[in-house]
Amino acid sequence: MSLASGRPCLAIPGPAILPDRVLQAMRRAAPNIYAGALHEMVDTIWHDLRTVAGTKGHVAMYIGNGHAGREAANANLFSRGDRALVLATGRFGLSWADAARALGVAVDLIDSGVAPISMDRVEAALRADAAHAIRAVLVTHVDTASSVRTDVAALRALMDAVGHPALLAVDCIASLGCDEYHMDASGGWM
Repeated sequence: MSLASGRPCLAIPGPAILPDRVLQAMRRAAPNIYAGALHEMVDTIWHDLRTVAGTKGHVAMYIGNGHAGREAANANLFSRGDRALVLATGRFGLSWADAARALGVAVDLIDSGVAPISMDRVEAALRADAAHAIRAVLVTHVDTASSVRTDVAALRALMDAVGHPALLAVDCIASLGCDEYHMDASGGWM
């Protein structure tokens, strides 16, 4: 059987038939990444990215997939031997925990399976950390593997009520721009 016949189609997440104008656009040469139109367009993105993220703070862009984003976050948040509390509501939370462990971070994991996070379990874990060894709480806003959406503002409020100084780091890879997330209002860093 030959796969050479028929119209080309993109099979992610597809298969989906692409319009001719899209196919033609895919055949264009890559733009110069150091000067010209692409460079000028990137300069305009910063304000828009702040708006989408709901922040007045600094933003950064990483070219990579979600795993690369989590690895960049881990590398910038932790040193070997630091401690993190990971709240997993599906595959992406577990993946973040694995990536942190691979960098030598001691991970306390609250695995909710495919259910919302139990705030009682989070409160107990934070209260048990009387020495405040937990440097950051890592959570996925929307885990596409389970479709669970975490109430980040409620989590931040709980952390504040307990008086734990850990940074709240939020994986918004699957939800930013699709679901409301207000970084400044929720007190979560992403």
